[in-house]
Amino acid sequence: MEELRARRAALVIAHPGHELRVHRWLELARPVVFVLTDGSGHAGRSRLSSTTAVLERAGAVPGPLYGQLSDRSLYQAILSCDTDLFAGLAEDLAMALDAAGVDYVAGDAVEGFNPGHDVCRLLLNAALLRLEQQGRRMESFEFPLDGPPQECPEQDRSEAILLELDEASLQRKLEAARAYEELAGEVERAYGLYGWEPFRVECLRPVRYGLAIGHRFQHPPYYESYGEQQVAAGIYQEVIRFQNHLAPLAASLGCHRTRESLTLCESC
Repeated sequence: MEELRARRAALVIAHPGHELRVHRWLELARPVVFVLTDGSGHAGRSRLSSTTAVLERAGAVPGPLYGQLSDRSLYQAILSCDTDLFAGLAEDLAMALDAAGVDYVAGDAVEGFNPGHDVCRLLLNAALLRLEQQGRRMESFEFPLDGPPQECPEQDRSEAILLELDEASLQRKLEAARAYEELAGEVERAYGLYGWEPFRVECLRPVRYGLAIGHRFQHPPYYESYGEQQVAAGIYQEVIRFQNHLAPLAASLGCHRTRESLTLCESC
């Protein structure tokens, strides 16, 4: 526990509310927190203030990149393959992590569940690769958002941050989740799938991959079939697909260096 408090940590997540999955780690590490979108979804209602309240109670602090994009603008940028936007975000994140003196960073895992989650991980990995090229290496960890909360593969246990919550810590975590009104449906879904007991474990797994993420989930990813339903319902006009959108984005992030000297792949 003391080691978590002694090292400077960062949390990088796609949407407000993801911090609830690692609530005890949030209390212990008190990281600087970066949030890619405002969590407004297709309804256009931001939930950033609810995450700000969670962070304040846990002793964590918002970082300089904190909900600048709406969900709709993020998805449109993915569809249009806006490489300049994403390269700029990766560079800004790298600079902010370095300026904050971060020793290690945790963030969303790639699961093929939501394209925003996977893009957030791509941006984080791209930022860390840029820092490594400059001689600044940070440890990187991930946690599941759709998968079982207590899952910690045997091969990861020796390097993972593995927390087993006592009753008081678990109750604070559950109270924070229940108080997050905008996520009431998702909280109930999680309870229906797992019950509350598995959330007693928080496993932040070491990240051992860079920008090649296609092997991290089954194909086609869940978000493609879900996107097809949303298009059929008239909520969105086009489906985000891994091969058409995320794979080219990953390739382009590998080719960008800095804003002053951009080297673009012809992937997009």
